[in-house]
Amino acid sequence: MITIIGIGEIGSAVFREIAKTKGKDNVFGVDLDETTLNSLKEEGYNVGKEIPVSDEYIICVYLTDQVVSVIKNLDFSNKPLVSIDATILPGTSKEIIDWKNKEGKEFDLVLFPHRFNPNDEEHFVFNLHRVMGAENEKALQRGLTFFTQFMDKNLIHTFPLEVVELTKPVENAYRFMEIAIAEQLKLSCKEKGIDFEQLRAAASTKWNIHIYEARDGVGGKCLPKDIKLIDEFFSGNELFKKGIEFNEEYIKRIKEGKSK
Repeated sequence: MITIIGIGEIGSAVFREIAKTKGKDNVFGVDLDETTLNSLKEEGYNVGKEIPVSDEYIICVYLTDQVVSVIKNLDFSNKPLVSIDATILPGTSKEIIDWKNKEGKEFDLVLFPHRFNPNDEEHFVFNLHRVMGAENEKALQRGLTFFTQFMDKNLIHTFPLEVVELTKPVENAYRFMEIAIAEQLKLSCKEKGIDFEQLRAAASTKWNIHIYEARDGVGGKCLPKDIKLIDEFFSGNELFKKGIEFNEEYIKRIKEGKSK
C-alpha cells in the first residue's frame, strides 16, 4: 500500500498520478478535510482520516511542524520508505534522523520536494526535473527505485540532503525577488512618467532577460512563506529582507492607489 498524507492541491495531484500507474486499490489518501475526502470517495478513491500501515508514505502536508508530527506518528511495521514532498525548514531532516536513531525506528527517509504548477501539463508532478536527497545511499536507491515507476530517472537529480532541503525555498525566494524587482521598477517608472509595460517588453527582448509582471504584490502561500524561511536561515543576507520590504511597500502603494 502507498499512502499519500495531505491531499490538498499538491497532494491530490500526486495521489491521482500515482493511482494512474498503481491502480486505485493500491493507493490510500489521508486528510482531515471532510469535503476533500468526500469528493475523492465519490470518484472511487480510497481515502480517510486514519493513516494505514504502508510500504511507502508520501508526505504532502503544508507546514514543517505538521511533517514532523506526521512522521512521529507513522506505523513503521513494514520498514517503509518515507518521502517528504513538502517544503521544510533547514535542519528538519537532521532532527527527524536523530529522532529515528534515538527511538530505534526502521524506515528509509528521502526528501523529494514537489515542483508543481497547477494547470500546467508540461510542468506537473512527474514530467519535470526534480531533486532528491536521502539519509544514506540505501534510502536514496530505494527512493529512486520507487519514483522511477512514475517518471523518467533522468529527470531526478540527486544531491546531499541538506542541499535538497534548501532547494525549494531558495527557488521560491529567488522568484519572489525577481517579482519584487519588477514591483520596484514599476513604482519608479510611475514616478518618472515612463510606461513600465513598454520598458518591460523592450528589456525582455534580450535572450537572458525576463522581467516579471507586477500586479497586486506577491501573494499565495509558498513564495511569502519560503522567502521568510530563507531570510531567517541566511540571516546575514540583507537582500532577502529588502525584497520582503519592497513587496510590502508595493502592496501598500497599490492599495492606497485603489482607495483613491
